[in-house]
Amino acid sequence: MPASWLSNRLRRSGLGSARPKQAKTLRTRLIIGFVGVTAPLVLLLLWNNLYSTSVVRSQVAQSNRSLLTMYLSDMDKVLEEVQNYLFKTAEQNRDLMTLSQNERGGWDYYRAKTQAASDLGANTNYYEAADVLFAYSSRYEDLFLAQQQNVTFERKERIVSRLRDVLRAGPGADTPYTGWTLEELDGSHALLRVVDNGYGSAVGAWVDLGRLMAPLHELGTGGKGFAVLTSGAGEPLTELAPELRRGLDAGTPGALAEALDGYAIADVPQPHLLVAKDSRMADMRLLLLMPEKSLLEGLPYFRYLTYAVPVLAAVLLGVYLYVLQRAVVMPMYRLIRGMRKIRAGDLSARLPDSRLPEFDTINETFNGMAAQIQHLKIDIYEEKIRTQKAELKHLQAQIQPHFFMNSLNIVYQLAQIRSYDIIQSIALHLVRYFRFTINTGAASVAVRDELEHIRDYLTIQKHRFPQSLEFGFEVEPGLEAFQLPPLSVQPLVENAMVHGFKSSGGGPFRIDVTVRRVDAAQSRTASGGAAVRIEVKDNGKGIAEDALGPLLERIHAAEPGERHVGLWNVVRRCRLYYGAPVRIELENGEDGGLRAALELPRSPEPEAPAAGKERMA
Repeated sequence: MPASWLSNRLRRSGLGSARPKQAKTLRTRLIIGFVGVTAPLVLLLLWNNLYSTSVVRSQVAQSNRSLLTMYLSDMDKVLEEVQNYLFKTAEQNRDLMTLSQNERGGWDYYRAKTQAASDLGANTNYYEAADVLFAYSSRYEDLFLAQQQNVTFERKERIVSRLRDVLRAGPGADTPYTGWTLEELDGSHALLRVVDNGYGSAVGAWVDLGRLMAPLHELGTGGKGFAVLTSGAGEPLTELAPELRRGLDAGTPGALAEALDGYAIADVPQPHLLVAKDSRMADMRLLLLMPEKSLLEGLPYFRYLTYAVPVLAAVLLGVYLYVLQRAVVMPMYRLIRGMRKIRAGDLSARLPDSRLPEFDTINETFNGMAAQIQHLKIDIYEEKIRTQKAELKHLQAQIQPHFFMNSLNIVYQLAQIRSYDIIQSIALHLVRYFRFTINTGAASVAVRDELEHIRDYLTIQKHRFPQSLEFGFEVEPGLEAFQLPPLSVQPLVENAMVHGFKSSGGGPFRIDVTVRRVDAAQSRTASGGAAVRIEVKDNGKGIAEDALGPLLERIHAAEPGERHVGLWNVVRRCRLYYGAPVRIELENGEDGGLRAALELPRSPEPEAPAAGKERMA
């Protein structure tokens, strides 16, 4: 066949396969090539951007670490000078040494207290970082101090109250007696240091961290960054905006270890460059955070270009794919679809003209080849139809001698019993019976005509066996005009009459013919579609189970055997008529007898021929 030859050629060339693998298509390979060229360039730009950003961060971090080290060194130096002053005063100030040795209320105690207070007041001008310098007599719990001028009276009283609580507790581990400790007072933090002179007296200093951080507060103006002191546990010790405090609590714990070694990026809440350094004088550290946006102000255009390149590459890829799709891929896909249609049997497939000369030539060649194959296949198909019609008429003619011989036998038997009134009735049914049988020119008949023909046959048989035969018909409404090949059901009824009637037991032998619709779910046809099911059921003995399988094989064999030619003819003629697989089912009934079923495709239904209309008349 030309179509098969073309299909083989397409399969050998690879164009007629089910679907080309996506990785091997021309469009996929061109996309891979385009991506293979542009992807390294985009990755290089992205890497260059990341590298430049990293260099800028590193340089800024190094510069800010130097600034941070300088500020923190100044703080530690101030705290160290104040601490040295306290040690020197505790060891060398004789008034402080004798303060607790003199009796309280005496002249010596008054003079020592006055002189010690005077010395503290004189040194507040030198040690400006200390908000308060104080002396304490543990024997009399007498506290006197000298404060800076910016310390208000209310502030001084609250500091005195806190100092009394701390000094009454006395020396111990992790107390101001062992080093600078953090104290919180009214929401602000301060450093406290106390030195005991060993004579029942002590001297100390109160340093407010807010004043200590004053030089660094200017760093936060203009959005350039901010500095903050935190405790060793990470608690902020200086004033901070609420949103920054929340971001600092959430964003710095994981990055703090990196910031102490070099730098880290922390979200507080926007990305900030974080640099940190621990103080050597107290349990605190100084953090410096710079907005990352301000650090990269020198690279805006380069960053925008880096971000724009992938977008531009994506746009170019889209344009490239669009042009490729219109110019090359779509013509090739149309050609492949046309070849697949030819392979599937659709010889009407044609390709449109192409704007490319190469594809235009290919399309013209394909269209010419398809037209030649279509004409050749039509000629072969028409020849095949003529052959099938001749075979159909021959098969239908084979049935007529079989019916004729049986009819002569019935007439002979009736003549023997001399029942002339019955012979007249039978003669009328025989005329109608043989008129229907010898009408070989009809390709199909309606169900009502086929069943009327069977009624004639069974009526003749009932005249032979009036007390031993019963029959009935049941047709679903709307199926009376359903078309089927003539003499398709009569062999099933005749087979039941010949074999079932001889094997029937007591009681009349009954044949029931049923015609009904079955949907796709109930259909047992090979196509699996909707069907019309014709059942012939009797109450005879049935067929032995071991003989049922071989019988069905002979009925559906490719060539007829010596027996059961009538049933084989039914299957063969229905297959030729409907152009679809048709089967006969044989089943023994639960209460005895045999059920023969013939399922015929319901759609499309052929148009009723003129012979069928003539039969109704």
